[in-house]
Amino acid sequence: MPVVIVSGFRGGVGSTTIVSNLASALQRADCQTLSIDLHPDNQLCVHYGVDQEIPTGWAQAIVDGDDWKRCAFQSADGRRILPFGELSHFQFAQFREALPASIAAMAKILAPQPDEWLLVDMPVDRHRALEENTITRLYQEIYALADITLYVINPELGCYRLLKQAALNGESLSDKQLYVINGVNTNSSLSMDIELLLRAEFSPQMLPVSIHQDTALPEAAAFMAAVSEYMPDSKSASDFHSLALWLLGRFGKGGAGE
Repeated sequence: MPVVIVSGFRGGVGSTTIVSNLASALQRADCQTLSIDLHPDNQLCVHYGVDQEIPTGWAQAIVDGDDWKRCAFQSADGRRILPFGELSHFQFAQFREALPASIAAMAKILAPQPDEWLLVDMPVDRHRALEENTITRLYQEIYALADITLYVINPELGCYRLLKQAALNGESLSDKQLYVINGVNTNSSLSMDIELLLRAEFSPQMLPVSIHQDTALPEAAAFMAAVSEYMPDSKSASDFHSLALWLLGRFGKGGAGE
C-alpha cells in the first residue's frame, strides 16, 4: 500500500495532528494503517492513547538490539503506531553509532505491506544544514521510498513568506510532493485571504483539500482521540474524510500503482 510522508514545512504547523487524524479517516474507509513516528520528541503516540510512561519505540529497540516489531501499539479504534521511543542522551549517542542498521531496519518497516497504508510523521528537514544530523541519511532513504509527501503549511504570513523564499531560491516540488493547508480559520478574514493567496500563487503544488480549524480538533487531542471518533460531525472530521478520499482516489485501496 502507499507510503505517505507528512512533514511540516516549518515547525509547529500541525503535521503530527494530521498524521493521527488521517490514519483515523483511512481506517473509517476500511483501510488498515500503520503510523511511524520519526520525531525524536516522540509525541505522535500521545494522539493514539499510548501511555507516555512507556518508553518503548523503534529507535530504542535498535539501540537495545530488540525486535522493533514488538514496539507497535494499537489504539482503541484500530489505528496502529510505531513510536520513536524515549532515548536518553547516552542512548541517542548509541543510536547515532547504529545509524546504518537503523536505515536498514526502517527500509524493512516501509516495505510494501498488503492492505495497509503507511503514514510517516517526518521531522522538519527543509534546510538539511547539518550533515552530521543523526537521521539525515534516514530521511533521504525514506523520502526515496515515499509514494507521496505532504508538506503541511498554515494560512499565515510566515508560511507564505517561506514559500515565496523557496520559489525565489529555485526550490520546487516533484509530482510526488504537495502542500496541504492546515488550520484555516473561517472566523478570520486574514486566514481565509491567505489561503486564497496560497492557492492562487502555488496552485499546482497545493492539495485541493484544506483542514479547517475548529474546537473539535484540540478537544479530541486532549482526550487522546481522533476527531472523527470524538466528534464525527465536525468540520475538521469532514476535512480529514475528504483528505482520505482524495488519497484513495489517487492510489486506490489495492496499492500505490492503482
